[in-house]
Amino acid sequence: MDKKSRLIDIDKAKGFAIFLVVLGHVVATDMPADNEWYAVLKFYIYKFHMPFFMFISGLIMAYTFPGISNSADYFGYVFRRLRRLAPGYILFGTLIYVGKLASSNVMHVDGLPGDVYTEIFNLLLVPSQSAGGSLWFIYVLMEMYIVFPLVLMASPQRSIIILLVGLVIEFVPAPNVFMLDRFCEYFLFFAVGVVVVRSYEKYLNIIDRYGYFIVLIFALSFATVSFFSPLVSKVIIGMFSLPGLQALMRNGFMAKIPIWDVFGKYTYSIYLMNTILIGLAKGVLLMFVTWDGANFLMIFPVLLLVGVFGPIFVKKFIFNRVSFLDKLTS
Repeated sequence: MDKKSRLIDIDKAKGFAIFLVVLGHVVATDMPADNEWYAVLKFYIYKFHMPFFMFISGLIMAYTFPGISNSADYFGYVFRRLRRLAPGYILFGTLIYVGKLASSNVMHVDGLPGDVYTEIFNLLLVPSQSAGGSLWFIYVLMEMYIVFPLVLMASPQRSIIILLVGLVIEFVPAPNVFMLDRFCEYFLFFAVGVVVVRSYEKYLNIIDRYGYFIVLIFALSFATVSFFSPLVSKVIIGMFSLPGLQALMRNGFMAKIPIWDVFGKYTYSIYLMNTILIGLAKGVLLMFVTWDGANFLMIFPVLLLVGVFGPIFVKKFIFNRVSFLDKLTS
């Protein structure tokens, strides 16, 4: 299989997925009054956008996996992955904390953090409770990179076992310490990405042949919110979103939108910085006008554009001039 042609749709999918992430980050906590439409939109986006992101991450991990035969290979692989992800997590988690404290006296700040010791504890052990809670995905992704090489070594050809384990732990109550709750919640979707790579040509053939039907089933899956628990409906919608969204990124009008390629190229930078820039823009805007009612219809696109294009500007025109920051956000 040609590597470049194989990953074109994945690059587009990454771009679309990070766009959905930013869309959900526009409002962090308190919803603007009389804008229930956004609450509904966010509710449904959160049913599938992170499962899809985890699927893409698992697919890329398996595609680039070098193969591991001994402990030295394993620790070398894990070290390389953590060296790439951990510095950005720590630095931007710290920047969010410091930024919120520094700006809280002059502008509105969502989720004002506590004392520094509590913040350090949360950042390292309970990321979802930290000031940089939006960075939890990086934390869980690091855990996936630690665990999945061991999974692949233990059962390299037993895909069904890996998927069954993921399905079981999906429903296992887990604490939020070390983000075990979200690790269990998203293990299944990461595992699907890993397993799919093993028969990727066949998988793509099915998507290309039945793409419109797959997208239709994905759309219909949202009806499950009326019949099942939030967790069960999220599993169902999330699973159908994996081939459904990839089908959209391979065929039809969505595949022809060039901006997804741009967002895909800057996915990591956007993820690290979008909440910072959205928060700054929101704080400035709320100094002059409320975002309740019809005002939100004007503020919403501004914050969305700041969240997706702001990090690209910072990365391209500022961080690219500083080798440390450029490498850390690549």
